Amino acid sequence: MFSDNGERRKDIRYDLPKKIEYVLNPETSGKIYSGVTVNISNSGLCLYIFHPLTKGQKIIIQSTLPVPYQTAMVLWIKKVDDDLYKAGVMFTDNSKNLS
Repeated sequence: MFSDNGERRKDIRYDLPKKIEYVLNPETSGKIYSGVTVNISNSGLCLYIFHPLTKGQKIIIQSTLPVPYQTAMVLWIKKVDDDLYKAGVMFTDNSKNLS
């Protein structure tokens, strides 16, 4: 299936402008990071973050989302500006669908 801009997408994306909090490894640092989501689908979400992540890195989302997932893996990341990044993450506990 192709979206309006010709990109191939696995799932339909829904706009979700929302501030979220996430942690990288709650067992070690417990530091909470924040970001702002752009959109969400059954398989992942796109967000703006203020701390660089690396491809393959796992995050645990602390905020409530309209999906039953809390764990995700970074698929891609782009630097937008000083201290601003855009990242695409894939949920790693995909057992249910977006309602």
